[in-house]
Amino acid sequence: MALVTTSVTPEVRLTPFTGLSQTVRERSGIARAEEVHSSYGTWDATGAGDNRGLIFSWDLNPDYGYILMDLSAAFISLANIKMEATSFLEIGTDLGPGATQKERQYYQLVSHAGRQDDTGTTAIGSMEAYNFNTIYPAGTAVGAMIFNLIDRPSGLLYPFPGVSGIECACVFGEQAVQEISMGYRFYARFLQYDITQGYNYVVQSPFLTR
Repeated sequence: MALVTTSVTPEVRLTPFTGLSQTVRERSGIARAEEVHSSYGTWDATGAGDNRGLIFSWDLNPDYGYILMDLSAAFISLANIKMEATSFLEIGTDLGPGATQKERQYYQLVSHAGRQDDTGTTAIGSMEAYNFNTIYPAGTAVGAMIFNLIDRPSGLLYPFPGVSGIECACVFGEQAVQEISMGYRFYARFLQYDITQGYNYVVQSPFLTR
């Protein structure tokens, strides 16, 4: 038995915002751009006796500060999905010369269970154990597990000079062995800020500005 790990680097889309000069923006809580990391593809089946893990990993540009707005993932299969119902996001930062270790943050993603399997005969309020958290939309045998972030970081991510790297990773796993391939969708959306805005208390107070 072996753990087969698949690593995926999502594609990035950067959308600069317009309408304010840099001087005016520095005094505000208005972002300079939107940065989206997304991916879709197939999580390959495993061999006999093997289980699997899937890691989405990407870097943020350390020349800017970031606020995480949205993060979600979906897994889609014609068979019952047997993934763990929780996942996690790790954000690790190299703080530059003199730092002895990365500064890390961890946040949990959760998939909430459906209460009906694809046969339509499961009693209301119950769920077959072998269906795990698979959701079956009405009228289809296609199963899905949807993961969403429970809590987001409450402030701007690493907006100060001297940061040399910001690494993000989202990890999913499956204890069941020898499972079939399934489709995945991943989406993470950040707002991007100038370093000079990191000293503005408005940006560091997300409940006031977002």
